[in-house]
Amino acid sequence: MQLYIIWFIAALILIILEPILPGLVIIWFGFGALFAGLFALLGANFYVQLLVFAIVSLLSLAFIRKTVEKEDKNPKGVGALRLVGKEARVIKHIPAGDYGIVKIDGEEWRAFCETECKEGELVKVFKVEGTHLIVEKKEN
Repeated sequence: MQLYIIWFIAALILIILEPILPGLVIIWFGFGALFAGLFALLGANFYVQLLVFAIVSLLSLAFIRKTVEKEDKNPKGVGALRLVGKEARVIKHIPAGDYGIVKIDGEEWRAFCETECKEGELVKVFKVEGTHLIVEKKEN
């Protein structure tokens, strides 16, 4: 099998797997493999292909990270950060200083609150930390 075919298959697999995996973890290697495959198709030797793979992977990593960081600074509509400031309804009791479950925008989220929140009460999302929300009781 020709080396460029292997590079293209690797690129295809890496790019297809990216949306399945949490976070951005392998897309830049997919771009690197794609360009290495192009260089292989043009007849470059294996060491040049590896160098192209490394350089393109690093450049795309830097570019994609920079782009994502810009989006993260503007939380409107970006992932879970879109929930900050919104109201949620408690669907599983949240003991003071502990976790429970809230429902917001049709999704259930693990939520932490400093004060007790009973089922059915409304809370406001204060912050997103990893895979859970930090909420506070909504003032009446």
